[in-house]
Amino acid sequence: MSKRTPLYWINPRFRLNFPSFSVEWHLCDICDLELNELYDKERLVYGYGMNCIHAIVREGNSGLDFLYTNQTKFENIRVQKWLRETIRDHIVLRAKKVLPQRLHELESLHNLYANGIVVKKLRKGILGQCTHSNYIRLSPIIVIFPNRLMDVVILHEMAHLKYHHHRKSFWNYLSMLIGEDAEQQNKIQDMVVSKYWDFYMFLMK
Repeated sequence: MSKRTPLYWINPRFRLNFPSFSVEWHLCDICDLELNELYDKERLVYGYGMNCIHAIVREGNSGLDFLYTNQTKFENIRVQKWLRETIRDHIVLRAKKVLPQRLHELESLHNLYANGIVVKKLRKGILGQCTHSNYIRLSPIIVIFPNRLMDVVILHEMAHLKYHHHRKSFWNYLSMLIGEDAEQQNKIQDMVVSKYWDFYMFLMK
């Protein structure tokens, strides 16, 4: 595989379907694309002539609808770069809306409050952090986790508001927050995330 060949190909067979963000594909002809430009929706357009793709942004950045034609050349490396970066940028925008909202819901539910939240790309392998000043940092990638897994990541960092370590008292408290054995859940999370980690990193690079 050459350095320029993508690790994953993004085309109409590419699936990204999560409760907070999804991608859908719609085959159109050139006339349909030209007509769709009249619609008053946020959109991004790649290409020239016959090799054209439109990305329509759903309300609240909940996902993207890609409109393409039979002439769209998905094997084009520049097309692939545009698709990946478009998806990545809108995952980040969605995360900046969804993750603070969900954190505040969980704060109210558990009467446990952080001093603030930052959604940003973190070091490799890190999904969340809680600082000693009780600010929570969350990786935007968790917005495309299943809801339960996303909540567990957030609650893990919230538990650090009370226990700034990973000793037994921390795991007992987190178990209470998530309603199950936290250490066992952490092992399951690690297995699930590691299975798809290369895919997550490909999207977010």
